[in-house]
Amino acid sequence: MCGISGVYHYRRGLSALSGDDVDPKLLEAMAQSMPHRGPDDSVCEVFGPAGFAFRRLSIIDLDGGRQPIPNEDETVWIEGNGEIYNYRELRRELESRGHRFRTHSDIETILHGYEEWGLGVVDRLNGIFGFAIFDRAAGRVLLARDHLGVKPLYWYDDGNRLLWGSEMRTILSDSSVPRRLDVDSLRLFLHFGYLPSPHTLVNNIKKLRPGHLLVADESGIDVRRYWNDVPETRNDLSVEQAAHEYTDLFTGAVERQMVSDVPVGCLLSGGVDSGMVLAAASRFSDEPIKTFTVGFAGDFDYDESAAAAETAALFGAEHHPITLDFTDFDGIFQETIDYLEEPVLSQSTFAYQRMTQVVREHVKVVVTGQGADEPWAGYDRYLGERYSQHARWLFGSTIAETLGERVPALARFRRGTSALGIKDPVQRFAAIHQVFSPEDVARLGGPEVRASDAKAEDLVEYWQGPVSHLDELNQLLYVDTRLSLPDDLLFYGDKLSMSNSVEARVPILDRELIDFVEALPSNFKLRRGNGKHVHKMAAERMLPTEIVNRKKFGFATPVDKWFANDLGDTFERVVLGDDSLCAAHLDRNGMRAILEEHRSGRRNHRRHLTALLSLELAATNLFSDSAGVSSPESLTTPLTRMSA
Repeated sequence: MCGISGVYHYRRGLSALSGDDVDPKLLEAMAQSMPHRGPDDSVCEVFGPAGFAFRRLSIIDLDGGRQPIPNEDETVWIEGNGEIYNYRELRRELESRGHRFRTHSDIETILHGYEEWGLGVVDRLNGIFGFAIFDRAAGRVLLARDHLGVKPLYWYDDGNRLLWGSEMRTILSDSSVPRRLDVDSLRLFLHFGYLPSPHTLVNNIKKLRPGHLLVADESGIDVRRYWNDVPETRNDLSVEQAAHEYTDLFTGAVERQMVSDVPVGCLLSGGVDSGMVLAAASRFSDEPIKTFTVGFAGDFDYDESAAAAETAALFGAEHHPITLDFTDFDGIFQETIDYLEEPVLSQSTFAYQRMTQVVREHVKVVVTGQGADEPWAGYDRYLGERYSQHARWLFGSTIAETLGERVPALARFRRGTSALGIKDPVQRFAAIHQVFSPEDVARLGGPEVRASDAKAEDLVEYWQGPVSHLDELNQLLYVDTRLSLPDDLLFYGDKLSMSNSVEARVPILDRELIDFVEALPSNFKLRRGNGKHVHKMAAERMLPTEIVNRKKFGFATPVDKWFANDLGDTFERVVLGDDSLCAAHLDRNGMRAILEEHRSGRRNHRRHLTALLSLELAATNLFSDSAGVSSPESLTTPLTRMSA
C-alpha cells in the first residue's frame, strides 16, 4: 500500500530526440506532497519522457519490494498502490511461462502479467490497486484503477503531458497546472454529496473511474472500461444453498486479505458486517487481533462502543475503544478535509480519521466491514425502491408520489419513497441520491451553477445501461456499488486511513464475493422488509443471534446536535463569510435560512449543512496558493482558529 505519481510526455513519441525529459525536481515535489502515503521509502525515477514519483508503506516483502520495479530487460517499469490478493497464484502461472521475478512483491506480478497478457492483465487481478506502467518499447503509459475503486487515481492532461497521482496534491505540485473551479462538478456535488468519478472540483483534473484503465501514447489519451462483467441472475440456487456458498466465499476472502508481513487489526462496530470479518479473521491469526471502535461522549442514542466491546471479547480480541466529543471534531475536521482533498457530506469522516490515528500506533493494516450495504441492499433507500415498484403498480405514479411524500409510516424510507412516482429508473435512481433537489439548486445557485448542464442522470445511466435487463432493485444495487460506494464510503476510507499510513482492506468487496452476490436474485438480498438476507443467514453461522439481529445504526455521529449549537457558529463564519467560495457561487441568504431552520428544530438539515461546510473547507485548500504542497504539519488547522 503506497502512493504513486508521475509524468509522461506522451506527444514526444517514439522518434523524438532527447531534450524533453521529465524534470526530476517536479517528481521530487510530487513525492514530497504525500509523505503520509509512504513513510517507509521515497523514490523518484526518470525514464526520459516518463518519470515515477513513489512513496512506500511496506506491507509485503518488506526488504525487497522497493518500487518502481522493472522487467527482466528493463524495458517495462511499474509503480503500484494497493494489494493483489491472488498474486501467488498468478506468480506461479507466470513463472511456469518463463518469467523471472526480482522481488516477492505482489505488484511485480502485475508487471509480468502485462508482458504476458498486455492490457488484459487488469481483469485477472483480484485486489485493490492503482498502478502505472511505462512501456518504453511501445512508447506508452498505462494507468489502471481496481474494479470497485477502493484505491483512488487522479490524472491531468494538458495536451502534451499526462500527470497522475494517488492524490490531487501530487498533480497540483506542478505550478503550471491551473487551479480553476469546475462549476459542473460543484453542481454534481450539490446533488450527490460527493464527487462522482471522473469529476473533481478542479477543472481538468479527473478521477479514473472504477474498473477503468487509461492508455497514453503519441496518439493521445484513451480511457476505457475493462471490467465489463454483467451479472446474469442465477436461478439454480435455493436461499439455503446460497447462504452456504456465500459463507465459504466470505471466509476465503478474509483469509486472502489477511496475507501480510506485518500484523493485521480490525475496525469494529457493534454490527454484523465487521463482526463477521472479525469472526473469520480470528481463524487466521495466531495472536489476538487488535480491534478499534469509535464512541461518543455524552447522551448519544447511536453509540455502538459497548456492543463492539462485547463482540471483541467474544473472539478474544485486544480491544481499543476511542471516545470523541465536539472538541475532537472542532480540532480534527479541517485536517480531515485537507487529507480528503474533496468535499463529502458524510458526518463520520472525522471519527474515521481519529480512529485511524489511534490504529497507526498499533498496526499498519486493518480489515474492515465496509461495503456490504450497496451490494446487499442494506440501506433504507432500497426498501423505498422496492416499495416504489409495488406502489406504482397498485396506485399509479401520481398517487404513489403523494404516498411517498405524506404517509408518516414511509418517513424512514424517505430517500426511496421521495421518488415513488418516477417511472424511468435512471431518473428515479438519480432522485433517490439527491441532497439538494433541482428546486434547491435553482433557489441557492448563482448564475454559473444554474447555467450548468451537468446531469446526475448521465452518471447513473453510464452504469445502469448494461444491466437494464435486470429487475430494478438489482439495477440500483449494481449502480450504487460502482457510483456512490467508490466515491463516498471507500473514498474517505482510503484517504483517511492512508493519511495515517494505515492500509484498510475491504474483504466484503473481494472480487469473487461480489461476482457471486451480484448474480443472486434481488429477493435473496431484500426479503420481508429486511436487507442483507443471505448475508445475515451466513452471519448466523459465524456470530451469536443477538449480534446478527442488532439494530443497524451505521457509523453515526451527533453532528446534527452540534450544528444547532457551536458548529452552527462555525458554519456562519466559514461558509457565510464574505470571502467564501460558497458565498461567491451560492445564495448566502438561502444558506443562512437552512441553518436557521435547523437550529429552530423545524427540520434536520445536517446533511445540507455538512455538505456546504465540507465544500467550503475543500475549496479553501484546493484554490489557495499552497494547494498541492501541504505537509503533515500544515494539515492541522482547527476550525476554531481558521474561522476566528
